[in-house]
Amino acid sequence: MMPIKFWIKVAFFNFTVAALMGLTLRANFIWEIPWMDFRFLLHGHSHIAMLGWIYMALYALIINAFVPEEKQNSRFYRRLYSFTQLSVIGMMIAFPIQGYAAISITFSTINLILSYVFAFGLWKDIRGNQQASYKVLRVSILSLIISSIGLWAMAMVMAFKLNHTELYNLVIQFYLHFQFNAWFILAVIALLIKYLSKKTTFQANPRTINIFLISYSLAILLTFFHVMFWAYKAEYMGILNSLGVVLQMASIVYLISKFSNKPIIQFISQNKLNSKSLLVVGLFSILLKVLIQVLLVIPDVAAISTQLRHFMIAYIHLINLGVITCIILYIFNQLFSFLKLGWETYLFLFGIVSTELFLFIQGLFYWQNWGEIPAYSYFMFILSIPLPLSIGLMFMNLFKKVNPS
Repeated sequence: MMPIKFWIKVAFFNFTVAALMGLTLRANFIWEIPWMDFRFLLHGHSHIAMLGWIYMALYALIINAFVPEEKQNSRFYRRLYSFTQLSVIGMMIAFPIQGYAAISITFSTINLILSYVFAFGLWKDIRGNQQASYKVLRVSILSLIISSIGLWAMAMVMAFKLNHTELYNLVIQFYLHFQFNAWFILAVIALLIKYLSKKTTFQANPRTINIFLISYSLAILLTFFHVMFWAYKAEYMGILNSLGVVLQMASIVYLISKFSNKPIIQFISQNKLNSKSLLVVGLFSILLKVLIQVLLVIPDVAAISTQLRHFMIAYIHLINLGVITCIILYIFNQLFSFLKLGWETYLFLFGIVSTELFLFIQGLFYWQNWGEIPAYSYFMFILSIPLPLSIGLMFMNLFKKVNPS
């Protein structure tokens, strides 16, 4: 039997650790923490959030949803998950202690190579299937591979001692751009389509998915020119980015409109309120993310977005927590009887919404030269407490015995 419950426990353990790291980072703005190096812990937080939580949660869900049943419990996927988690634990320990150094880079490289093994094994097991969700998943897997070019390029940049140049930031942004906007987001879209197609009578039109994938993929390529424009200020790069954001908005709205049909709306309306809340926040967040990218077409907004750390953090959290995590939790809650979320869902959503608002508002204050919100650091720390608390409660739910119904 596929060890799905154990895999989800592992992912939630990583998520809890990442959330506690994030809360510690917020605490550092209030109290001096002598044992902590802020940059090192920040690297640890970001790596565990991305590779320990999102990647491992997607791994479990994708194998459960897309791989043929007879292969789900294969030694290949079980061992691969275990080795990947060992690399995550290595990063969890090494990054807060030494930052980017020999041991942490070694574990990161191992994790990257294992992601290739996962991608190639998964591709082999799903090839030939022309259902809508499988098509989206294949583009997502390709994006995972493409994003890794940024990491190999970063190694070359550092080898040639160019890590203080614009090229260094470009290769990092290349990796993050294709991880967040393509691999992660397309993976959760594929899972959502697969789940809704299974639970309702609606089946996506192949032409609809083809139009979405072509337009969205082109938009992802073009929107990378936002970073290029920031680095090189070439006018044509700004124009290409503008085309990309318009195309991205159109493709997302197009896909949502095609899935806003009677069978799906009726099914979602029957979901419990906490599940519906997760899905609504997830879909709203993806629309807000695209709207923000549209606003970045305005030169003044684009310039300030790369200068104010509060805007950058809010945007990254909007994608990771608002879009990806909310949809992952929605699917978890709908699929598995051993994880039934309750009031902690609202605590989690409160933590996301309140911290996002405060980050954006403080960024706006700095942009307008209004200074800092009174007691801003204290408020941010207090508003951040619900995140690790709710995630920890979700993790503990996995150890409760489920009464048969």
